[in-house]
Amino acid sequence: MTLKNRIALVTGAGSGIGKEICRQLAEHGARVAALDLDLAAAERTAQAVGGDALALSGNVADEAQMAAAIARTVAQFGLRDIAVNAAGVGMSADMVDTTLAQWQRVMDVCLTGVFVSARAQAAQMLAQGDGGVIVNIASTNSQQAGEGLSAYCAAKAGVDMLTKVAALELAPHGIRVLAVGPGLTDTPMVARLLANPVARAEFLSNIPLARPAQPADIAAMVAFLCSDLAGYV
Repeated sequence: MTLKNRIALVTGAGSGIGKEICRQLAEHGARVAALDLDLAAAERTAQAVGGDALALSGNVADEAQMAAAIARTVAQFGLRDIAVNAAGVGMSADMVDTTLAQWQRVMDVCLTGVFVSARAQAAQMLAQGDGGVIVNIASTNSQQAGEGLSAYCAAKAGVDMLTKVAALELAPHGIRVLAVGPGLTDTPMVARLLANPVARAEFLSNIPLARPAQPADIAAMVAFLCSDLAGYV
């Protein structure tokens, strides 16, 4: 499996799953642009990846900022053919206690951010005319409801359907659009949850392997899907 001479833009690259995706894509030969709202975090990822990795700062739900990030990636590396949308945010509250501001923040990052990013990425790939692959990070919560997760579950379910529609529309142009749905993954976003013995035991009781995923587990699937081995997926 090789991604040699491929160019990848990864959002949410400052930590967790996004950071590990950057590392593995680079390990398989891709040149990586790591984008995060936190520029310092993106720079740390780029330094960890090494080589000529590019650090970018941007709000994934902002059209102008995503357009600028894509333009800078193209200017730095040339044509782009891999995009991974891993930016996400979580919050937990019963639906009746969830404020509109909390709901909107999750939607802005987890759903609108994927739409804005994927639309801009697809437009660039269409303009290039050489195909490509877009991978959106969804969640098992797109299929499985969780108490206290009304906004997150709804947003990730939207990512699933957005991915399916985009896949249908873009496949004739040689652009594959896919989603990966991680379950409980050991990242900074869930560190507090995993530190609670009762919550940890409850989550693990629902996982056949009886352990949370590691970011490397998810990144390995993404790297495979970006490769020619998954060319018919």
